[in-house]
Amino acid sequence: MKRVFILWFLLLGTIIASYAQTRSITGRIVSADKSEPLLGVTVVEKGTTNGISTDTKGEFALNVPGNQRVTLVVSYIGFKSQELNVAPDQARLDIRLAADAAALDEVVVIGYGTVKKRDLTGSVYSVKSDDIVQTPTHNAIEAIQGRVPGADIVRSSGAAGANSTISIRGTRSISNVGTGAGSGIDRNSPLTIIDGFQGGNIADLNPNDIESIEVLKDASSTAIYGAQGANGVIIVTTKKGAAGKIRVSYNGYYGVNEYRFPKSRIGEDYLNLRREAWRTTGDWNSPDDDAKIFPDVGEYPAVQANQWVDWVNLVKRNGTQQNHSVSLRGGSDNTKVFASAGYFREEGMLRNNNYNRYNLRLNVDQNISKVVKTGFLSQITYFKQNDRQNPLGQATSISPLGVPYDANGAINAYPIQADQSRVSPLADERGPYVARDNTIRTNIIANGYLEITPVKGLSLRSNFGTNITFSRRGIYNDKTSLTQASTRTSVASSETNFNRFYNWDNILSYTKDFGDHTFTLTGITNYIQSDNDNTYASGTNQLLASQLFYDLSSTSTATTRTIRSPYVGSKNMAYAGRLNYSYHGKYLLTLTGRYDGASRLAPGNKWDFFPSAAVGWNISDEAFLKDVEKINNLKIRASYGVAGNYAIDPYGTQSVLSASARMGFGDVPATAYLFQPTVGNPNLGWEKSATTDIGLDLGMFNNRVSATVDVYDTRTSDILLLRPLPISSGVQQVYENIGATRNKGIEFALTTQNVQTKDFKWSSTITFSRNIEEITKLTSGTDIIASSNPESNSLLLGHPIRSFYTYRKLGIWQTNEADIAAQYKIGSYTFKPGDIKLADLNGDFTFSAADQTYIGSNVPKWVGGFQNTFTYKGFDLNMFLFARYGQMINAEFLGRYNTAGSGNGPAIIDYWTPENPTNDFPRPRKGTTLSSYQGYTGYQALNFVEGSYFKLRTLTLGYTIPKGIAGKALLENARIYATASNLLVLAKSHLIKDYDPERGGSESTPLSRQFVFGVNLNF
Repeated sequence: MKRVFILWFLLLGTIIASYAQTRSITGRIVSADKSEPLLGVTVVEKGTTNGISTDTKGEFALNVPGNQRVTLVVSYIGFKSQELNVAPDQARLDIRLAADAAALDEVVVIGYGTVKKRDLTGSVYSVKSDDIVQTPTHNAIEAIQGRVPGADIVRSSGAAGANSTISIRGTRSISNVGTGAGSGIDRNSPLTIIDGFQGGNIADLNPNDIESIEVLKDASSTAIYGAQGANGVIIVTTKKGAAGKIRVSYNGYYGVNEYRFPKSRIGEDYLNLRREAWRTTGDWNSPDDDAKIFPDVGEYPAVQANQWVDWVNLVKRNGTQQNHSVSLRGGSDNTKVFASAGYFREEGMLRNNNYNRYNLRLNVDQNISKVVKTGFLSQITYFKQNDRQNPLGQATSISPLGVPYDANGAINAYPIQADQSRVSPLADERGPYVARDNTIRTNIIANGYLEITPVKGLSLRSNFGTNITFSRRGIYNDKTSLTQASTRTSVASSETNFNRFYNWDNILSYTKDFGDHTFTLTGITNYIQSDNDNTYASGTNQLLASQLFYDLSSTSTATTRTIRSPYVGSKNMAYAGRLNYSYHGKYLLTLTGRYDGASRLAPGNKWDFFPSAAVGWNISDEAFLKDVEKINNLKIRASYGVAGNYAIDPYGTQSVLSASARMGFGDVPATAYLFQPTVGNPNLGWEKSATTDIGLDLGMFNNRVSATVDVYDTRTSDILLLRPLPISSGVQQVYENIGATRNKGIEFALTTQNVQTKDFKWSSTITFSRNIEEITKLTSGTDIIASSNPESNSLLLGHPIRSFYTYRKLGIWQTNEADIAAQYKIGSYTFKPGDIKLADLNGDFTFSAADQTYIGSNVPKWVGGFQNTFTYKGFDLNMFLFARYGQMINAEFLGRYNTAGSGNGPAIIDYWTPENPTNDFPRPRKGTTLSSYQGYTGYQALNFVEGSYFKLRTLTLGYTIPKGIAGKALLENARIYATASNLLVLAKSHLIKDYDPERGGSESTPLSRQFVFGVNLNF
């Protein structure tokens, strides 16, 4: 008992001693400029988790170990952090925090240089690496979807390795003709600059190698790039080396993709469709007639045995993705190195569709002396991709009563016994020599620079960049493949491209301060050369299927083999200058002029001058706002500029002859020379876009709330357009400067730091863009209705370029409207309930081309993104919501509606019956197709539906392992995470509820839902 008493006494003494060695430090924290108390300031004992936050009076009390010196870390958003050494005898602290202007002093990359954010006069939006890697993807453009106001980004396909398309402030040019071999840019795509060099492709980059992406939108910020920047500029800065110890990082993830596509009819659903189609014509009255409506061999026994085939389910599967990236970063004060290696693989959601990409990057910066610096930025990317013909159209439309496999489990090429013209949707999966579409591509970027700074403020930099790409695409389709099933002949082809792109820039820059005045003068010369060699050969009836697309000399000589080997080249030269002026840091002026020359335009019109001007006013620096404590940044910007566009096919201004062997004198062959379809125009000049932009930048509550707003108006004139010519001219078309468009809109971004405590943080960013575009002028002053596919290819005055033109569907004629429907006729046919109900625009009680009109566009009324980031101790949660509203899509799969009931179609199609008076689709009718029955007049409009959608784009949950635990594994930082992409997709139209409308309506390679698990490690 005595020993127990002594033990308790010693324990009590230890506890008392422990408390005796703890002391409390109290204090008050105020702002340095206003002396106002700051709520929520974090005070933490350095090197521990011991911390507290200030109350409404700015007061805090923190217990720390007694009788020893401690270091307190004081931090608060919008203010500079402090570290305070507190002596053992200090019990009270009065702390003043100075405002942190770092957000305004942040350097933003612009064309041929950088500028502090506070001195920026143009419309530029920046996305940093932390946001880029939030979305696990192989393409950084997809990762910034919804994060950049004014940029409309959509995933172009769900195929393995597919990329995203981007449009900045809408579509200006009417025709998407490529700008030349190897450029990878069309007339409405922005220019891509990678580390200061043109000619690169963001899709070739490993997103983990990217430091930041700047998007330049207005004419002032893009004018320095002249014609290349007419549609905006995307500047990508990759990571560079840093002085200090070598740091190694590994980032990897593995994911599964899940198909989203409408199901087809099987079972009772399909049976009801066929019954209704035959009931409409009086050939079915009850289930006793079922045997009669399945007359083909094997059909009715299959129905009785319930042997239904879900073809869509048979052709699809879950895809997979994996990505691995390792980087090394280090160097000394004079030599800095960044190196990385990456591997990305995606197995598509269709068999025989896959994509592999390998990346190697080496960036080196070397200080040769105090005045000379040089560097080398390089990347090698190798791709291997296998594509395939889309089987979903066949899988959706073929009868569900076929036999997909024979007794041995092999795929039946023709699964419908009574229909040997319909090949199986699985036909291309019967073996390695049935269908192959294989592409290999190697891209080499080798860029170097030399920079000399002989005196303070003066620099001369010379950049020379090369971008070399070699690719080969081989295609083989057997006579029983999906592609060749109708012709029953095999086709093989091989195409190689060798692209060279050279970019040489010289930049002279001089910065000088004269008291309150600051000038920066920049002079630039820019030379671009693009060359492309192409070789294409094809033939039919390859001798052996196993030869695929190799040895095309083995193809049949009974038909003509095709051989082409063109060369395409173009050059551009430009001289540019820019003046940046600042007075007191409050009044800003930017003047830019560029003199551009393009080889592909006609002599006398090759050169033109493009000016721009921008002003800015940092109002928050004015004396009358000094006492407005809630506003710490307020700037107004305004700019105006003109940009050019020369994006026509090379040699588009010349009349080109080609040889033809299809002429003879008796039995003597002779060579004929024919004009190419496009005749030259010696007067062709520049397309020009004039843009006015007014912007506002705002920071409040010590930058806990920041916003940027821009309003713009772009007017494009002298549009380069291919104009059709009469057949009597002997040619088909000619380029002319005809037409005009207008784009106007508003865009904003708002970022808030909602909660900032020691353990919990919550920040949000909202982006919004609204763009209104219209064609304001066409050559004849009237709409141009396309002769081919007029529903999608027509040009309509007062509407966007990408508009839809057809009949306006009002619904379906209902039973109680029979008398009204009977007033409408086509020839001798009288409309009846169950037929398509159209708008009679000219009031003549019939329907013809005169009743076709604009029904919508694929241009959204607005695009928005909403990102929320939460952190609690080691956990982080990121939620990104995205919406695209007001656009129409051409939902191709809806055109698979089988009105005769003999084939199949999407199960989501709700058709009219007397018992189900829907307004979606007309009544099925035996022996008809959508295009063969007059009651279905206007069937083209059935495909065009509201494409608005809202989606939970990404949801990421991560956990950062405590440093103490990570350090035992020699790690500086370790984070694991799980991400779900497209987890929730809500479409406004019920007709596309099982389809992701971001795909735009195509039934080929729909988009998927994705689940990814990954890890970030830093050594």
